[in-house]
Amino acid sequence: MGRGRPSRSIVRDRLVEMIFVVGKLTAYEAHKHYIRLFGKASQRNIYYQLEKGEVIDIFSKQVVDEEGTYTWGTTAQKVYYSLTKDAKPQINKEVRDYFVQVNEKRENNKQT
Repeated sequence: MGRGRPSRSIVRDRLVEMIFVVGKLTAYEAHKHYIRLFGKASQRNIYYQLEKGEVIDIFSKQVVDEEGTYTWGTTAQKVYYSLTKDAKPQINKEVRDYFVQVNEKRENNKQT
């Protein structure tokens, strides 16, 4: 094995699964869901894996200006990550079931 970090990462593989199910996520959302699904992971590690995935062409990044009422003004820049055609997700039932539950909770909260 060569020097440096290994090119494969379990965290990056799990992020691929999450984005495959959801479609696109911000790094903050990815971290929030990752720790609920898989346990401890630093926010720094999630950001690193998303950036590294962009370098090796697994993720693509899209910067969006979103309107709203914020303490600093009326717009916020959000960075959304999605999968490229080079990503090879494995269909993870645990991840799919988790996001089905999250979507059901969102729908129930909207109705009440």
